Amino acid sequence: MSVLIAMSVLLTVLGSGVLAQQPRVVTVQELFASNHRLEVDAGTEIIWVDPHFERIWFPRGDPSVNPTKPGFATRFNTPGTYQGVFTLSGGHSAGNVYSMTVVVRSVAR
Repeated sequence: MSVLIAMSVLLTVLGSGVLAQQPRVVTVQELFASNHRLEVDAGTEIIWVDPHFERIWFPRGDPSVNPTKPGFATRFNTPGTYQGVFTLSGGHSAGNVYSMTVVVRSVAR
């Protein structure tokens, strides 16, 4: 039984290493320059670091957006296309709701 537990732990660690990607840091300027479209590999965490991001959410509720010290953070584990929205604080665009698309690609194993 302990061999099975050890193998399970090893596979979990190895599997998480395959999906782990470096965080992708995104600013408001980058999001506007990319026409509100980002492409990342599965397992990537996007950190929305710009202090002008007031709120970010995905209306379907998945993936979740979590506040962190550097900024909002979202991990994209499953390949697919995600439609999100965001608002900005300050400036002429404060209060406007903007749409964005995040395309999550499969990671070759």
